Amino acid sequence: MKITCNRRVLHEALQHVSRVVSGRTTLPILSNLLLEADGGKLRLVAYDMEIGAQSAVSVEVEEAGALTIPARVFGDVVASLPDATVEMRSEERSILGLSCGRSRYTIHGLPAEEFPALPEVPDGVSFAVSQAGMRDLIRGTVFAASADEARAILTGVLLAWDADGVRMVATDSYRLAMKTVSGDAVKLEGQEGKASAIIPARALQELNRMLGAAEEDALVRVRASEQQMVFEVGPYTLVSRLIEGQFPNYERVIPGDADRSISVNRADLLAAIKRAAIVARAEASKLVFRAHEGTLTISAESGDVGRAHEELPATLEGEEIEIAFNAEYLTDVLGVMQSDTVLWQFTGPLSSGMLKAADDPDYLYVVMPMQL
Repeated sequence: MKITCNRRVLHEALQHVSRVVSGRTTLPILSNLLLEADGGKLRLVAYDMEIGAQSAVSVEVEEAGALTIPARVFGDVVASLPDATVEMRSEERSILGLSCGRSRYTIHGLPAEEFPALPEVPDGVSFAVSQAGMRDLIRGTVFAASADEARAILTGVLLAWDADGVRMVATDSYRLAMKTVSGDAVKLEGQEGKASAIIPARALQELNRMLGAAEEDALVRVRASEQQMVFEVGPYTLVSRLIEGQFPNYERVIPGDADRSISVNRADLLAAIKRAAIVARAEASKLVFRAHEGTLTISAESGDVGRAHEELPATLEGEEIEIAFNAEYLTDVLGVMQSDTVLWQFTGPLSSGMLKAADDPDYLYVVMPMQL
């Protein structure tokens, strides 16, 4: 292999691919990146046997070839080089020679033949969604997935799609976030009826980072098989295994018609919760909310720390209510909402609360209360 490329372009591709590289693997080859040059393109691949990432950048190829090199070493070297032309060549025993300006490096690698191939996902069950739509889906839900590996099914996010649109749902059993994208933002390809899959939250977090680097008008194309899902956006490809099992019946936990509703400024509510949470940390982040006509009060009390009391102007429809929630569960969702005003709805003082953005009917968030 012998190629010439732009340092900045190479560095950008490395940033989005190398995050997938496993830092806790017993297989040395999985700590490496695959570099494969052919046909005017350099293909960079990372794979940890669960999530794989691939990027293709335009280069001048004098001699085609492939090898693998340690991702961390290669990434650090490229990041520190000056913005100039980078020349790379493979030498005997899978050694990469790299030069840029007056800098010269050799990096020891492993043969490309030892690198596992990314799973193949055939055409068939697929759809396309706008970058903005996919970003909204991920941003609005992924934070609600569980981090507890003992409940593997909840560490994933449900992705469901049909002719009406695409939906993502995440829950950790204490809260649930659901976002739907429909209309011109979605295009089904080669499929009729409904389909769904459970994707690891980590894979969606990596996909979200790729969205920011791709062309804004590029569509996110999604293909699925029984065990794998592929996301293609611009020059980047992400492959993820799917989580097997039955996702919880999320529709059952969404409250029915509310008999009480609070309308409040989102930014003011978020700021007040963050302040009160300073006191609430010592008491499992418990905040008590009291709503009456014209005012929403937020309070927290700790025998070791002290007390917190916040008041916000709010519009209440229905009877007064007093209820407690975990502060972190509320700051998470209020931080990703874009609406100026949020609607907080209840069916009773002991029921789950449902948060909605006033200007986004396709998003909702359900959170369980704490004991008063």
